[in-house]
Amino acid sequence: MRCPDCGHANIAGADDCSACGASLVNIPAKPAAKGLERKILEGSVADLSPKKAMTVSSEDSLETAVAAMRKAKVGCVLVTENGRLSGVLSEWELLQHSAESAPLSSVPVKRALRSNPAVLRETDQLAEMFHQMAISGHRHVPVALSAGGYGVVSARDLLRYLCK
Repeated sequence: MRCPDCGHANIAGADDCSACGASLVNIPAKPAAKGLERKILEGSVADLSPKKAMTVSSEDSLETAVAAMRKAKVGCVLVTENGRLSGVLSEWELLQHSAESAPLSSVPVKRALRSNPAVLRETDQLAEMFHQMAISGHRHVPVALSAGGYGVVSARDLLRYLCK
């Protein structure tokens, strides 16, 4: 929803403009969305069918994480510390550490991970997923699963859903 005061594009359903703080509550709604726009605005994270994510410990080596990612053919793993989610390790973070002279077997995952990632719920709108990816610059977003534990949704999952 575009703010009438400053023109900032806000997430659909926001009560206040995230740029200037103006109220967005009494702005007349635009006509119902159709097609792709409708899927984005009305779809939920659950529509992407997030699957339980692979996890590694923050104390594991990058070599162990890479081997697990290759075996499972996934682009990221969630990182836990003392049983709690502490970050995400994706191909991007691995590339950032590939220039290090230390062998992957001696570098703990906690030195390379993206810490404190935003975690979405299955009930969140797809628009929120797009927003999180846009502001963070990351293609993988952790999802708290209603059945317990965490899943991951990727930009590829979003594209598959939108192309259906």
